[in-house]
Amino acid sequence: MSSSRKTTSIFSIGLENVERDLPEEDKAVPLLCMYRDTEFQRQIEIIEALHKIYAAKLKACVLEEEFIEVFMERYSIKGTPTFLIFIGGREKNRMLGQASLESLRDFLSETLPSN
Repeated sequence: MSSSRKTTSIFSIGLENVERDLPEEDKAVPLLCMYRDTEFQRQIEIIEALHKIYAAKLKACVLEEEFIEVFMERYSIKGTPTFLIFIGGREKNRMLGQASLESLRDFLSETLPSN
């Protein structure tokens, strides 16, 4: 994802990256769609902890805030935070609401290929 900005283990991506770069990504991509409110940092910390567990299988991303409304409309997202998992550029699963490490780990486990 060439035009992505990386912060820690999570890549910050724009709408064009979702459409152009995710189909070329060989890892699963959990993407957080969330406004930068008081809970945002907590959700980022949970994603970072999850990335440590699944680093070989995924590339964690957060949608840049200026693209959230367009992204929500394009992907029929009803609220934030929403976690989406893309594999091969296609959405495979989504979860609406605040996540704990356990709930996000379960969500990923049910979505990721078992190999």
